[in-house]
Amino acid sequence: LNTKMASYNRKPGSTCCDCCCRWIQGKLLFLINLVDFLGGIALIAFGFYIFDKQLGPDYVYTPIAAIGLFAMATVFFSMLGTMAWRNCCACLLYPLSALMGLVLSLGEVVCASLLLYYKEKYAQWLDENHQKYHISDDELKHLKSGTLTVAAFFYILAVMEVIRLFTSRGYKQGKRYDAAQQRMLDDYEDLEREERLNERSRERKEKHARLRAHYTQKYNL
Repeated sequence: LNTKMASYNRKPGSTCCDCCCRWIQGKLLFLINLVDFLGGIALIAFGFYIFDKQLGPDYVYTPIAAIGLFAMATVFFSMLGTMAWRNCCACLLYPLSALMGLVLSLGEVVCASLLLYYKEKYAQWLDENHQKYHISDDELKHLKSGTLTVAAFFYILAVMEVIRLFTSRGYKQGKRYDAAQQRMLDDYEDLEREERLNERSRERKEKHARLRAHYTQKYNL
């Protein structure tokens, strides 16, 4: 058993650097999911605001609200995958959230590009219909400049989706590696405990054997 234990090659658990990396990855995922969640709510609210106030045609508010709704769904599955990394469901949740994040990122880039492409057309629509829908001059100015703001926000969210994709992958692999290292250390501790018990049992048997031999010789038994 000593030979077996000597060749066991005990490895240390997670180092301080590993723990810091895992902590940073977890906080970064939480921050990205929080921003995506709040951004999704803001996009849905903004899209319905444009629809309710009739501040734009359907090609403006529909993609904004759709992206917001899809972003919230992606955050939901991403958080489930982060919390259930030990569970077998993680094998489904991680690929699903990663695929949804990739689709969301592409959708955000496409929507941002379409908003920029139709910027002049939307400005023209505002000029033609601002009196019909009672749009004030301040609202008209903000809506025209807001197209660039929303497009830039879409591009920022798309970059964050890519960051989340790689961060979640590293977080999952790191957590599973830490769990495997901990299981290995637990097995080693069990081996050590078994060895100590066997050693004590061997010592007791040897002690009893010496005592029997001593008293046998002493009393000529």
